[in-house]
Parts: sequence; structure tokens; C-alpha cells
Amino acid sequence: MTTSVNTQLVDSLAQIILALSLEEQALLVERVQQLRPAEPDLHQFFEGLGALAPDPEQPSLNDISQEVKAARRQLWAEK
Repeated sequence: MTTSVNTQLVDSLAQIILALSLEEQALLVERVQQLRPAEPDLHQFFEGLGALAPDPEQPSLNDISQEVKAARRQLWAEK
């Protein structure tokens, strides 16, 4: 996937940003950081995931393995 870059827009923004005072640039950085979505914390995510109760509907690894084997046999039989 390629993304089209609007270089004219980027150049204009760069000129505007550089025209700001240091105080205004600091305020801009602060505002951008406030608007940017937080970076995902994978450690916290996996801790929360580990704290969840097991899903009673989750098939065992053996059941999943048997399903995969059955699907493969069916696919091979159709060829």
C-alpha cells in the first residue's frame, strides 16, 4: 500500500511551525501530544488478559487440532 504525500502541505506546515515562537512551539507540542492516541501498553494488556477468567466455550488444543486435521482431510479429498 502506498500513501500519497502532500509535500506542499507538509512544506507549508513546516514554515508555519518554524514561524512560531519557542513558547508557541512548546504549546503546539503539548497540544499534539494531548490529541495523539496513547501508545498501547502491551505489558499492561497481557497482565489484564492473564487476569481474565478462562472462557468455558474455548475448545481444548486437542479439539482444535482435530478440527484442523478434519478440514485438511476434506480439502485434500476435494482435489
